[in-house]
Amino acid sequence: MPLADFAKHFQATFPVMVGQRILVALSGGADSTALLHLLRARDLALDLEAAHVHHGVRGEEADDHASFCKSLCAELSIPFHLLRIDPRPPLSSGREGTWRQLRYRVLEQLRKDSNFKAIATGHHRDDVAEGVLVQLLRGGGPRALSGIEASSANLIIRPLLPWSREEIRTWLDERGAEWREDSSNLDLGHLRNRVRHDLLPGFESVSPAIRGHLLHLAQALATDEAYFARELVARARWIDPWDPDGGVPETVIYALPPPLRVRWLHAQAARIGLHRVSRRQVELFGQLIDKGHPRAITLGGRWALRIARGHLWLEPPTRFDGFDYRLEPGSTVSLPIPGWQVRVGSPAGAQTGIRWSKPSRPGSELRVRNIDPNDRVEVDGELVRATKIVARRLPRHLRTVWPVFCEDDRIYWIPGAWQGPIFEGREGHVVEVVRREKHARCV
Repeated sequence: MPLADFAKHFQATFPVMVGQRILVALSGGADSTALLHLLRARDLALDLEAAHVHHGVRGEEADDHASFCKSLCAELSIPFHLLRIDPRPPLSSGREGTWRQLRYRVLEQLRKDSNFKAIATGHHRDDVAEGVLVQLLRGGGPRALSGIEASSANLIIRPLLPWSREEIRTWLDERGAEWREDSSNLDLGHLRNRVRHDLLPGFESVSPAIRGHLLHLAQALATDEAYFARELVARARWIDPWDPDGGVPETVIYALPPPLRVRWLHAQAARIGLHRVSRRQVELFGQLIDKGHPRAITLGGRWALRIARGHLWLEPPTRFDGFDYRLEPGSTVSLPIPGWQVRVGSPAGAQTGIRWSKPSRPGSELRVRNIDPNDRVEVDGELVRATKIVARRLPRHLRTVWPVFCEDDRIYWIPGAWQGPIFEGREGHVVEVVRREKHARCV
């Protein structure tokens, strides 16, 4: 398919994007420069803006690339954004991998802030072939070898995938369009460059059609992965680390076929921001599901996947500080547990069983704090440690930070675990523990 058919390809592949606001990730290289020109096709009616991410390295060359992108956008009357990332972050995923994550992070933030429909990148057919070899050399599995998708769930689109690097540069040359060459692309110390300039040409000398073979392999695996993804949607359940009911019964995961179990682990890890699951972690996960031992495995970032009370739980590495807040009518207090808030509102329209929170003694105050080892509450006429009650109900990583509601020093409610007598019809305000604007625990 010639690049002259780019607009038709875009309309057929990304129909919902036609006429929308699109942010172009513009490096100044041939691929992203060609993409910017091509997306200006009148038939697409796109509202375009471009963003260049400056890494703070490569000195004058990087500054020149940023200036080129700015000038190109001014020439084309396209709004331009210059974004910067810290060149010295903790390299948890290696230099290139960490920078790639940071690039997408700042681009995604701009997309959200400016309400773009998607981010368009200049990935092409050769990137897919090279990526398969890179992942193979790194020991990647079927998911990693399945190539680059035309569109991703995180609203990244890649309109140039049908075309090769040579076709794109030829198209630019025919139009006299300039671009910039990144000198780091020649550094054979980077695995991708070694594959591009050394290994892949060597394979082509033996198998001239190797790029096509690699593309076919990626496409076949991508078809399989799409099927598995649909099966996961239909059959899987997911752990919510921040919900006391967020565990998944181990029988649910045990019932999945082994290939789906592995993909569930990868997908669950991705949901908490982990980009990689090792072979050893997959092996231990299989033993955990099949044999019940080990009882826990450590994932990336010191997250732990654990079996407790017949459920799988994810324990975060975060250790929360204690808290103690006074509750005032009309106030909203954010708890240290991600997503959870306490609201104090009007009783108008309150549901039956909502906790009425007017102090029973004049001058007393309402507070919410984290549980204390010395806390005790009354159960069947006996004083019982609150920590013991909470331990029966909550996963262990939430036990020390779960909210306890007090009237002065008297505990009257531990959401989801214990509550004192309910006084229906009392006047006053209503205390609610909510999550993402939905009632989560109300008594």
